[in-house]
Amino acid sequence: MSMTSKVTQICLFLKKFKIDHIALCLENDFGLWLKPGPAVFPKVEPGIKTEEKDIKDASTLDAVALKNFFVLCTALLDRDYFCIAGNGAENGVGKGATSALVSVTRASLDVGLWTSDSYSSGCARMLPSVIPDLSASIVKSAARQIAKECVEEWMTNTAESVVESCCNLAAGDPGSTDADDAHGNLPLATVVTKLLTREVAEFSSDVALMKMYLAERALRSCLHDITDWDDKVKELMDSRCRELSNDDSDEIPCTEMFFHATHAVVTAEVGLEWIEKHMELMMQDKSRFLAAVQIAGECALVGVALFRCTNLDNETGKFKYSTEENDAICESLTNLEDLCNGVKMECRAVIAYPHLRRVKEYLTRLGKSIGGTRGISSKDQRKRMREQGSLDSWIARPFDSLNSP
Repeated sequence: MSMTSKVTQICLFLKKFKIDHIALCLENDFGLWLKPGPAVFPKVEPGIKTEEKDIKDASTLDAVALKNFFVLCTALLDRDYFCIAGNGAENGVGKGATSALVSVTRASLDVGLWTSDSYSSGCARMLPSVIPDLSASIVKSAARQIAKECVEEWMTNTAESVVESCCNLAAGDPGSTDADDAHGNLPLATVVTKLLTREVAEFSSDVALMKMYLAERALRSCLHDITDWDDKVKELMDSRCRELSNDDSDEIPCTEMFFHATHAVVTAEVGLEWIEKHMELMMQDKSRFLAAVQIAGECALVGVALFRCTNLDNETGKFKYSTEENDAICESLTNLEDLCNGVKMECRAVIAYPHLRRVKEYLTRLGKSIGGTRGISSKDQRKRMREQGSLDSWIARPFDSLNSP
């Protein structure tokens, strides 16, 4: 048999795979816990001796095989060899892809991925670094195979399912860093940060959009005290994008991707503003405080990534968004930078409380990242240009400004 015919047969065999097989393989072949809630392990009855080899075999994850499985799945997804069932609304839009992403999410939280002695043995890449690529491939393959008008519906439902799979998890073991995380907020923050990294999102609008839905849904879940999220976000959106409208209409004339990017940044702004106003409540649950700050930061940064990856026109090499649209983003990022500094000032006793130290360190990095990427808003400059030549505006200037050079 020739090499060409062998390759053809292999391709035909691989094309029979369904994306549902990822979840089945992780659960049945690798023994990962994918059910809702914390993992349940069999209790060892007192007085019953267990061989040391049995304990070691029961707690060891073949991380090298799992890593190779993830790499293989990524390659198949990039070529759309996995069939994604349920393209129609009657069968559930992209139900198989949702199941696969939820499975990878739960697998990424398995302690065996981070504690296995062999997960990097003989591998050029470590197992945790493969997960973002696999997650991004699931999203991009689903976006290509699902009907275009159903993609955002699939992303919304998938983000909801991913967040639900990370809720109601148990706190860490006594003495661990998450021993006080009674409501499982820190695993949710880990998923938002690690599942779809910003480095991957910056090169794909589909991945950035999926991460945006995930971060927004996770922030609402973590800050469940805010009951009027939609009203607060809409109010800030109208305020930020007011200059985009040339008339008195309530509609914001902006592109769909610009709306999503601004929505993500404004959602983070609403979350951090609420945190700053309710610091006393947040201090009562420091693990939740840390998780909320990290998720809000990811929400803001993915908004910036979405704005960047949709701003450049590849055909003409020119930027798509107007000066007013850039200024709307800059205004929110400037306010976010101030909020980072404000919340950071409230983080005292960082030596006694490690979570507060992590919050302060994260806000410092976030503030620098936002300050370095937001650019300079030209809103004040355009306002001065409109007022130039006006005698009334010149007379209204403060006396000190008249004498300034």
